Amino acid sequence: MQLNRYAKIVSPTSHKEFDRRHAAVQAKMKEKGIDGILLYGSYIRQCGAIRYFVDFPTGGTNGLYAIMPDEGGIALFGHGHINSTTIPKELAYKVDVNFGYPYAGIAGFTMKHIFNEVVKYVKNRNMKRIGLYRTGMLPYDFVKSIADNVPGIEFIQADDMLDEIMAIKSEEELEICRYVCKVHDQIYAALSVLVRPGKRDKDLANEIQKIATDLDCEGLNIMIGSGNPMAHHQHWFFQNKVIQENDYIDLLVEVSIAGGYYGELSRMWSLGEPDEEMLELNKHSMEVQDILAAAARPGVPASKLMEILHNYQREHGYKLEDRFFGHSQGLDLTQRPLYAYDETMLLQENMFISIHPAMENSHMWAFNTDNYIITKDGAVRVNQTPRGIFRV
Repeated sequence: MQLNRYAKIVSPTSHKEFDRRHAAVQAKMKEKGIDGILLYGSYIRQCGAIRYFVDFPTGGTNGLYAIMPDEGGIALFGHGHINSTTIPKELAYKVDVNFGYPYAGIAGFTMKHIFNEVVKYVKNRNMKRIGLYRTGMLPYDFVKSIADNVPGIEFIQADDMLDEIMAIKSEEELEICRYVCKVHDQIYAALSVLVRPGKRDKDLANEIQKIATDLDCEGLNIMIGSGNPMAHHQHWFFQNKVIQENDYIDLLVEVSIAGGYYGELSRMWSLGEPDEEMLELNKHSMEVQDILAAAARPGVPASKLMEILHNYQREHGYKLEDRFFGHSQGLDLTQRPLYAYDETMLLQENMFISIHPAMENSHMWAFNTDNYIITKDGAVRVNQTPRGIFRV
């Protein structure tokens, strides 16, 4: 896949792909009797609710509100100049309402200008049944403004319906996902000249971010943790430790390419010869990664993978994973299905997933992350970065 880096807007997603998404979602809405779905985005790592339908990153200072109707183009409500739009007109493909107003989420008195337009739109469309998508992220006043001002409105949960559509990638999306993996491999290929003692973890993360932005990446999450015997990746805020001789480093790269598609890649590093215990932990992390990939077949409950991992960890005497150790990916860094006991989705062919199991005992940790595409025979690893502990 080739991107024109010098285009006004750098994006790999075609209008044909947006047509497919709108049609798939609106057909399912009509089947379920849903007149509109409320969508919201304000955080670039989890902005897929709107970016799935509009090629615009909803990760600025102020959030973007949207309503997907059962027919026609999407309606957008967000920050902008008075009597202007909230997103640039050249990006407003399949957008019927593009309302901008200089609101600020920190100033509640400005929100009426957004929500008055939302209510007007719902009434004009005579919507009676509205789906709520990602209620953990939908602002309270977005929903309340409709509930208080549109008599007889009914709200229903729309997560499963939308998540199942988003999770199964089209051929165009799969091509984009392969490019995501290529970019992660390119970033990782440069790291052997950067990983050195004497730098803070944060200094190394900053250098990696520069490489990623030079490759036109949008969302950046470089998590690094160094130490000996324990090395566990940390968020940037906690990356003040100075890397020492003979340290191990857990180095996780999670970035999105131009256009917003995410992936992730990690390996363990050793500044010196790794000891036998670290070699054993890392071997088991890769081994169970292969077991999980083979088990990730269409029709398998995503929750089953957590059971498989826990059985392996019990058998080998490791701590049990207490977070989800992988998930689907796309226009969000983390999408459903998650590998968690309470996940209800089934794995399906053409899902783009990460698998990142950790092996941890009382004093040491080994962690490996790769991206996969699910086929009828299991999940196939897409990344080409060599496996094993990287040695400096």
